[in-house]
Amino acid sequence: LHVYSHVELVSLQCAANGVVYRVRFRSRTDIDWGRSKRLLYGSLLALSCDGFASITWATVANRDELVLRQGQPVIDIALPEALHHDFQLAQSRGISFLMAESHTYFEVYRHVLQTLQRIDPERLPCSSAIIACGDRVDTSLHLSTRPEGDRYMMASVFPDLYKSTGSNSFRLLQPWPKCLSQDATTLDASQLNALRHALTKQVGIVQGPPATGKTHVGLLAM
Repeated sequence: LHVYSHVELVSLQCAANGVVYRVRFRSRTDIDWGRSKRLLYGSLLALSCDGFASITWATVANRDELVLRQGQPVIDIALPEALHHDFQLAQSRGISFLMAESHTYFEVYRHVLQTLQRIDPERLPCSSAIIACGDRVDTSLHLSTRPEGDRYMMASVFPDLYKSTGSNSFRLLQPWPKCLSQDATTLDASQLNALRHALTKQVGIVQGPPATGKTHVGLLAM
C-alpha cells in the first residue's frame, strides 16, 4: 500500500456526482506526479485517524498534476454519502488523517462490485460456497434432475473410451472407469481429478502454475 500522512481538508465543492473534498497530504517519498500512476482517478483510498482501527472509504475524484506539483500535494476525493458527516466533524476538530491507497485500480472493478451488492444473497446461485464460504461443496443439482441422471456421453472428452470400455458413456457420480487413469486419456491424475470436480460439483476452481492444463481442462468441462 502507498500511505500518505497529514491529510487535511482544504475545501469542498458540489460536483455532478455529489460533494467533493479537496485535501492536502504529505508523501513519505518524492514523487514525479507527471509519470507516476499513483492516485489516478477512481483509485480506492482508506482514510483513518486512529491507526486504521476504523476506516473511512473514499475514491479519487480528480487528479490535477499541476496542483499536485505545487508545494504540498493536493487531491480531490469523494466519499460515500453516509460518511460525509463523520469526516467533516473530524476535520472541524483539526484531526489529521492517514490515507492508504490500494495498488489495485478500483475503478475497473467498481461496477461489478456495486452489482454484487444489489444481488439478493438468497437468490445467488451457489451462495453457500461463494458467500458463506462453506467447507462442503454440494453435488451439481442438474445431475439428479435430468432424465438420464448422471450418465453422460463422454466419448468427445475421452476418444478411446469405447475401445477401452465398450461404451461411449458412464455415470459421473459413480467411480470413473479405471482405464481413464491408464491409457484412455492424455490427462494426468491431477487434471483428471480437476475435471471430475468441475463436472460434478456446484462450484469448482481449477488452479495451477502456467502450462499445467487449466485451459484444456476448462474446455473439456464445457
